[in-house]
Amino acid sequence: MTHATMITLAGRPVGRVGYGTMRLTGPNALGEPDRPDELVALLRTAVDSGVRLIDTAGYYGPSVANRLVARALAPYPEELVIATKIGAARTPDGGFRPDTSPESLRRQVEQNLRELRLDCLPLVHFRYLPGGPTPFLDVLSLMIDFQREGLIGELGLSHVTVEQFDQAAALTPVASVENQARFGAAEPDPVLARTAEASIPYLAYRPLENGALLRTDGPLRRLAGETGIAPATLALAWLLDRSPNLVVIPGTTSADHLAENLAAADVVLDDRLRHALTEGN
Repeated sequence: MTHATMITLAGRPVGRVGYGTMRLTGPNALGEPDRPDELVALLRTAVDSGVRLIDTAGYYGPSVANRLVARALAPYPEELVIATKIGAARTPDGGFRPDTSPESLRRQVEQNLRELRLDCLPLVHFRYLPGGPTPFLDVLSLMIDFQREGLIGELGLSHVTVEQFDQAAALTPVASVENQARFGAAEPDPVLARTAEASIPYLAYRPLENGALLRTDGPLRRLAGETGIAPATLALAWLLDRSPNLVVIPGTTSADHLAENLAAADVVLDDRLRHALTEGN
């Protein structure tokens, strides 16, 4: 049995293990990190190691992750996809709130362009949160306008339901969906199956719950000991095995963990290991 290790996203072939930048900031994705120079080096190592998808957002920090990405990687290699998100802002307690007025959405696009040092954002996901001032489809219409202006390339969705995906797909081509899919989830996100039917990439954010899934003893660590494969590698391989359109975008601040994450793309689960991981999680 073999599986695809590459997928087409925003018109480019990318590996099925990308890199999420949320952890490049201070705690809770707020403020500056302690060792920015080391994180710049880590981003360069990621791309040198074959990462072709960097997922970021202006509200990580805010602005911190974007600036580190640009400092490390701009001008960007032609084969690298930079994906960002709009539609949300931070609250004083570190949470997220919807931020979808037409004026704010344009400001967010311009912020990402400026911070990432780009003339056009290759892929922009609308990060849906309930309660925003602008209806869902109206936000998409505004993003289509941004496309026509040449500010963004392709349009994606984040944190959406099947119904919202279908509504969006009826209005405009959807390049990708970014939702959470994590190792050990009892039931897969129904959006995963829907995007697979449509041959649209599904980007799984926080697939390891920021490392929390790896800090407990249990079947995953036992299987890692038996196979000689790192727990993170096994967990991500299990996710990649669930659907050929799934791309994981874990974040890390460690070069060793980065290598473990990237190794997942080359792990092919046999029936015994697949069953053991599924039943044991």
